Amino acid sequence: MKGRFRKVYDIAGIFFLLLVLTVIVWLSSDGHISFSQDSGYYENAFVLKIEGKGVRNKVYYTLDGSEPTQEDYLYEKDASILIGDATNLENRYADRTDVGVADLVNATPYEAPNYNIDKCNVVRASVFDEEGNCLDSITGIYFVGFQGKSSYDGLYMASIVTDPDNLFDSETGIYVEGVGEISNYKERGADWERPASLTIFDSEQRPVLAQGCGVRIKGGTSRRLAQKSIRCYARDEYCGDNKFQAELFHKGQLPHRIVFYAGGNDYFCKVKDPMIHELTDSLDFATMRFLPCALFLNGEYWGVYYLSEEYDDDYISDHYDVKKDDVVLIKAGFLKEGDDSDYDDYLAMQQFVAQEDMSIPGNYEAACQMIDIDSFIDYFATQIYIQRHVDWPSSNFALWKTREDEGSEFGDGRWRWMLYDVNSGGMGTSEYDSLLEVLYDDEMFSSLYQNEEFRRKFAERILYIGEEVLSSENCGQFLENYGETMKIALAENNRRFYPAVQEADFDGFLEGVGTFFENRYDGVWNFLTENMGEEWLRQNGIKKK
Repeated sequence: MKGRFRKVYDIAGIFFLLLVLTVIVWLSSDGHISFSQDSGYYENAFVLKIEGKGVRNKVYYTLDGSEPTQEDYLYEKDASILIGDATNLENRYADRTDVGVADLVNATPYEAPNYNIDKCNVVRASVFDEEGNCLDSITGIYFVGFQGKSSYDGLYMASIVTDPDNLFDSETGIYVEGVGEISNYKERGADWERPASLTIFDSEQRPVLAQGCGVRIKGGTSRRLAQKSIRCYARDEYCGDNKFQAELFHKGQLPHRIVFYAGGNDYFCKVKDPMIHELTDSLDFATMRFLPCALFLNGEYWGVYYLSEEYDDDYISDHYDVKKDDVVLIKAGFLKEGDDSDYDDYLAMQQFVAQEDMSIPGNYEAACQMIDIDSFIDYFATQIYIQRHVDWPSSNFALWKTREDEGSEFGDGRWRWMLYDVNSGGMGTSEYDSLLEVLYDDEMFSSLYQNEEFRRKFAERILYIGEEVLSSENCGQFLENYGETMKIALAENNRRFYPAVQEADFDGFLEGVGTFFENRYDGVWNFLTENMGEEWLRQNGIKKK
């Protein structure tokens, strides 16, 4: 009997030993770490700890946005990191002068700040095993002492953190001029995408998103400005998902791309795009949402941006309830979504509409089977009303369709138009005859204009837009609200990038836009009568309000 108990005891001892060994191995190999405090806003300084890692692993951390290596700060057991108001620390990145030149026409010169800009604390930590393998990495973002800073009232707050070399290295940095014949910030494509960590808080300081992503510089000529637009991509390789897990723009929709939009040519007032997109949202073309946001790049204040959507197959599928893999998208004349045969279809449509006689009812009807004529008219009427020119209609246009007829309202295979980039040219001279310019510059519009039904619809819609959508009252109210909510924020933005811009410049710009819309309806009516004839307008029941 004693032998039997001894045998049971020995077996239990072996099991206990195995359990202990298993726990030891688990503790030594567990690679998960976390911060003792969540990313967010804090009134006072505090002590931050890094928790977890396992017994044999080691944790290293950085405070400058760089990716931790085993050459960085070693986090010792029970150590702590003091997190305080970082604004008084010297600028690391904002003082650079190789981030672009204001060589746009009439652009205000960029000046690097000669003061300590606002900063948040960025803590990056990584855990490594004995072989030097990185098991886990985390990023913490801490805004300390921001209470009472009115320049952030009502704004989203966002942080993009990436290794500084990804932005500022002369050979690989995407934000600088670099050493090549082409400035780094003008480069495009996957080779110029860099991994980053994106954190967003809403205007009530609540966390919205914390996710890995890829970042690229976005824009055309505006890339040359010191404050550049940035596009963020959700990809499996960065975060295990191809969607950002936040309903930023529309309920039930998770974006694949998020754009930090710097305003393009409208760089110190940043009003044109958010204004026109918001006010024309009810019209028959695609628009984007714009959320005002303060961006911190590797912990340093990088100015006021707008969080905005991006036109791609995800956007179209989400907004129009069509199949994502059925989407064809043309942007500025180039194929963005689809294949070569889809582009051939676009060229064939364009050629037919531009070259066939649209005064013939059969040709016009055939054109209306190819394009959503109401979308086309609303889009061109809006662009003409706001006096869009310079880089439109020859560029900065977009249209989409489904490859097949899906039997749904928008999945019918017809082309529809998309509004974007209305920041350059326009909203200047209320009497300017934009219709005549478009008749010269756009072959499709000029051809369709020969059809009397098209002309009548166009005249009705552009006047409707002036009376109900972009009326002096609607635009004036928007501008008044914009001035109240954005003036202080943009004053800080301009102090950071364009100190030559004064408060009077901001007020004067808004006043000028308001004056344009106060007089634009009369200007539009005048050039309608000049181009169409007052008698023809009267016969078709088209009257000035």
